[in-house]
Amino acid sequence: MSWFKRDKPDAQFEVLIPPEMTEAMTGGGSIAPRISRSEALQVPAVLRSRNLIAGTLACLPVHIRDKERRIATPTTLLEQIDPDVPNVVTFSQTYEDLLFEGISWWRVTEVGWHGYPTFAQHVNVSRVHVSGVDLPTLNGHQAMGPFQVFIDGLPVPDEEVIRFDSPNPALLRVAGRAIRTCLNLDTTASMYATEPLPLGYLSPRDGERIREDDDAVQEMLDKWEIARRSRVWAYVGQALEAKTLQFNAEQIQLADQRQHAVLEIARAAGIDPEDLGVSTTSRTYQNSEQRRRDLLDFTLTAYMSAVEQRLSMRDVLPRGYEAKVNLDAFLRADTKARMESYAIGKPVGAYTDEEIRVLEDRPSLTPTQRAAMKPVSLPPQNGQRPEEVMDER
Repeated sequence: MSWFKRDKPDAQFEVLIPPEMTEAMTGGGSIAPRISRSEALQVPAVLRSRNLIAGTLACLPVHIRDKERRIATPTTLLEQIDPDVPNVVTFSQTYEDLLFEGISWWRVTEVGWHGYPTFAQHVNVSRVHVSGVDLPTLNGHQAMGPFQVFIDGLPVPDEEVIRFDSPNPALLRVAGRAIRTCLNLDTTASMYATEPLPLGYLSPRDGERIREDDDAVQEMLDKWEIARRSRVWAYVGQALEAKTLQFNAEQIQLADQRQHAVLEIARAAGIDPEDLGVSTTSRTYQNSEQRRRDLLDFTLTAYMSAVEQRLSMRDVLPRGYEAKVNLDAFLRADTKARMESYAIGKPVGAYTDEEIRVLEDRPSLTPTQRAAMKPVSLPPQNGQRPEEVMDER
């Protein structure tokens, strides 16, 4: 018996056909096309979702911390990312890209003596292309590897770009049908709102014969519409009679359909329907702090972690440092609850006087103020005196 060794091919190829193309070739159509960002933002529910996610996260400060969880400044990048743009704007654009496109880009504009970025600027997603993914070459520039980043058609070295990736799929792609449905319903409701008579028709009176060719009918309807723009009713003459159809105002406004479309957008964006104006009768009572906690746990954390972990990578920060979003302001409770937390946490070492001052955004105490302070004992717990509580601890 003889054995033959078969050489492996030099290259292997795989043809991946996008599902949209497959549906087009087979006559299907279950996958809705992507909607543009400008169209999506015309829908109030989408705009509100964007503001809740991108706007809320952008207002939270981002600090660099060392291994001991102390705030450090190995690089000044996060103190002022773009010297010409406030950090809140840069971060809001970044989070918006992650929500809508699933990806966001920064371009490094300056590197410090330590070799790490000190300044960067946000780059619109439409200006960035990657060869091997969407374009083989661009403007005659040959790719210098399996993947090459192009900004405005020019190749950019990898060390000059910071790419953020969202763990969630792009909203404009996966929720395109829901957004487009809501936009169409809003357009239809707006059309009915501009018509003094939502539904009606003109008909000849009994025994009257009028000219009914297309030009004459169109001319008559144009005059009718022009007259109604300046008055509620218009004069149609003796030969015609205006008749209205029975209608329900709520049905004409498509209230139920629009509420359902908004509910679908809330599901896709991960937003509580109550925040988009959709009442849910099965909802249990929650206070403001708990609602914020739910929004953070189930929606904001995904985008927040994407930014934190990307800014903590070794091409942005030295080893041993990480970027963390400060959530103190977002999860801030009412004054009474905060004071009670400090009173309980201080005796066990959870807070110091200086840390409490920082959390309350207060300046440090002067020696004179410290000398004038009087010790405050804990309130009795379960009928015990403060000294008994301290003795047990």
